[in-house]
Amino acid sequence: MAEPSYPRWSPAELIAELREAAEEIAPELNGIRAEETLEGESAQMIEEMAEALRRIAAGAPRPHDIARMALSAQMPRKPIGVPKPANRKPAKPRR
Repeated sequence: MAEPSYPRWSPAELIAELREAAEEIAPELNGIRAEETLEGESAQMIEEMAEALRRIAAGAPRPHDIARMALSAQMPRKPIGVPKPANRKPAKPRR
């Protein structure tokens, strides 16, 4: 197998790049949050699978269950980016 001419990206680097791409594209997608984009979903899936592999490599009990859970993609979506503050009207001063 030929060696690639560039270094491989680590899971953390891939996750960071995908989340950044999700934040960039979400404003153009009319109401779709960054974590709901393909890039956002991909980042979370890589993160979940990397965590599952770390646990299995560390000798966690029931590795089959850990793998099944990671592959099921049932975890809630994690928010990406800084949440926007609620648009609240300032309180009127008391007289």
